[in-house]
Amino acid sequence: MNPTPTNAEIARKLKDIRALMEFAGEPFYKFMAYERAAETIENAGPAAELAASGELQRLPGIGKTLAGRIGEILATGTSAYYEELATRYPPTLLEVLGVQGIGMKTAQALFSERGVASLADLERAVEAGDLAGVARLGAKSIENIKRGILAYKGRRTRTPLGRALPLAREIVEYLQTGSPAQNVTYAGSVRRAEPTVGDIDVICTSHRPEDVIQHFAGWSRAEAILAEGSTKASIWLAGGLQIDLRVLPEDVYGNLLQHFTGSREHNIQLRELAVRKGLRVSENGVLNLAGGENRCCRTEEDVYAAIGLAYVPPEMRLGLGEIEAAAAGSLPVPVALEDLLGDFHMHSTWSDGRDSLEAMIAGCAARGYAYHSISDHSYNERRNWGLDPQALRAEHAEARELGRRYGIRTLCSAEVDLFADGSLAYDDGVLAGLDIVVASVHDAMKLSREAMTQRLLRACENPLVNVIGHPTGRQVGSFPGYEFDYDAVFAAAARTGTALELDGQPNRLDLPSALARRARSFGCTFTLDSDAHRVTDLANIAYAVGQARRAWITRDEVLNARPIEAVLAFVAAKRERARAPR
Repeated sequence: MNPTPTNAEIARKLKDIRALMEFAGEPFYKFMAYERAAETIENAGPAAELAASGELQRLPGIGKTLAGRIGEILATGTSAYYEELATRYPPTLLEVLGVQGIGMKTAQALFSERGVASLADLERAVEAGDLAGVARLGAKSIENIKRGILAYKGRRTRTPLGRALPLAREIVEYLQTGSPAQNVTYAGSVRRAEPTVGDIDVICTSHRPEDVIQHFAGWSRAEAILAEGSTKASIWLAGGLQIDLRVLPEDVYGNLLQHFTGSREHNIQLRELAVRKGLRVSENGVLNLAGGENRCCRTEEDVYAAIGLAYVPPEMRLGLGEIEAAAAGSLPVPVALEDLLGDFHMHSTWSDGRDSLEAMIAGCAARGYAYHSISDHSYNERRNWGLDPQALRAEHAEARELGRRYGIRTLCSAEVDLFADGSLAYDDGVLAGLDIVVASVHDAMKLSREAMTQRLLRACENPLVNVIGHPTGRQVGSFPGYEFDYDAVFAAAARTGTALELDGQPNRLDLPSALARRARSFGCTFTLDSDAHRVTDLANIAYAVGQARRAWITRDEVLNARPIEAVLAFVAAKRERARAPR
């Protein structure tokens, strides 16, 4: 059964209908009715609830016909009217209309004169030089269309956070060091620590915005300039990523940063709350609708305070209850990178790491950790690498000596394969000799939901397993993770004292934040780890922190934010419970 469409999805379908109606030559008042309805739905309560209660037709701009269309979309994901339009005009025309530089009349001319009915058609026509001679398309317009194609493709492609965040930091540094820009920061989905991003938003303040824009547009990494104005610009990077820059005066920096950080859902809810209080929120200030005073905010804290809310950290701005919690004063303080005292998951050249054991231990000491855990892989015949018990003992003898030399408490651990039946790659005698055990699934990922659930439950029940590593096995952008009964496993992890990992490797980010927040509701303990395979990868732990903050996880719920004595007590407590008479 397909999930009920969200308000955003319904609005998108209404806008598609509106575009196809205009393309078909329908009267202005008819297709604009769909645009107004889409805007209304975007800012309304849950459409399914409104439809069920018969309240849809009471919304501005939604009469009987449009309420019926929305009801169809809620029930089927589409509408008969949309499907009828789609038989006359290919829906791929919406791709053409989504390209900057192409208006409705131009799209109609391209369709009728050149047969351009999709983005692919448009790209071929541009490359072949077939646009010359089309009405309203001169050389400059065609150049703008080329840029618009790049921008459109960028919006359709999601870039992993692990690639986007370093680029965001690089452009921020470039602007800070070479232009008259102040308060330079990245915003948008990068700042919210989304696992993938559509583009990079950068904002700053300056008394000389034109100079900042010129410097930005001259970045050596820019393959094309998509737009360039007096206070905003967009560039396209090789490899397909768009960066947008906004420059405004310093007195509205807080408004600007809050607005462009988003998320869309968060900002909609914030605006709705503001309206109920007689205010209007935008990037230009917080306007008192009655008196006309506009409050410019230099900080985001001021923006939230102007609406009567506690500050909401960027990663928590997802439209998932944070507005209500901020209003009630119950928003938790999420864990921060500086709260972490160690890292439980890393590899060296003893298994599949790229740096030596000494380099990894020295790297952890340099980060100021109180402790860390070397967790090279157990031996796996299929992969033909990893440590057998004898090699494991030899590695740990070396690790203890190196830990003493570098002045850091080095825990002796292993990332142990969790087999399909829930058994482990090491026997209990070997496991009992480890300081901490990370159990992870690395193969047999196509088990049924029931079998995978039993596999993970058995790991939780094992008194010698302390952490479930990257619990869903997801690979960002390529594999969503194996399915299991999340609630059953989370309940078992909480009951048995088994921690769940948030793996900071950018291609994992596992547990996903939505599941981590669900696990939090069961009272689970978490570890935030780098899964480093080289010294530079130790910085991956910041990605784990970002996902934990999205899940509202606090310092008290994170095992590696606790002193070493508490970590060892956590491990001992599970083993003691298993030995206690029942």
